[in-house]
Amino acid sequence: MTKKKSVNKKKQEPKEEDQNKFLQLQMLDQQMKQIQQYIQTFDQQLLEIRSVIDSLKELTKLKKGDPILAPIASGIFIKAKLEDNKDVRVNVGNNTVVTKTIEQAIKMLEGQEKEINQYRSETLVKFDEMIKKAESLQE
Repeated sequence: MTKKKSVNKKKQEPKEEDQNKFLQLQMLDQQMKQIQQYIQTFDQQLLEIRSVIDSLKELTKLKKGDPILAPIASGIFIKAKLEDNKDVRVNVGNNTVVTKTIEQAIKMLEGQEKEINQYRSETLVKFDEMIKKAESLQE
């Protein structure tokens, strides 16, 4: 009888190990999905920044008095005339708006773009590490 119990314990250990691996894989899967969402968010932010930079560059090509569409809400615009193609107003947080030249605004946005690209790269490294860990658990 003692031998049968030890044989049963040996059979249970691999099963328990498989369950642990399965749980680890599930946790990794959830973390990887969250990281994929972060990457998508970074990509969206990068697209928006690039779009604003392009718009600012186009603004410099316009002349004072040229007609423009000014956004007042998401997807809602009014007709307006350009009064200044040299400076823009930038919300720097806490309801504080400062005047910056277009060049300064572009440099600020490029700094944000660089920072987001850095976060994105670091996140991709973590994602790759998780993929490797998941692969090792499946072996």
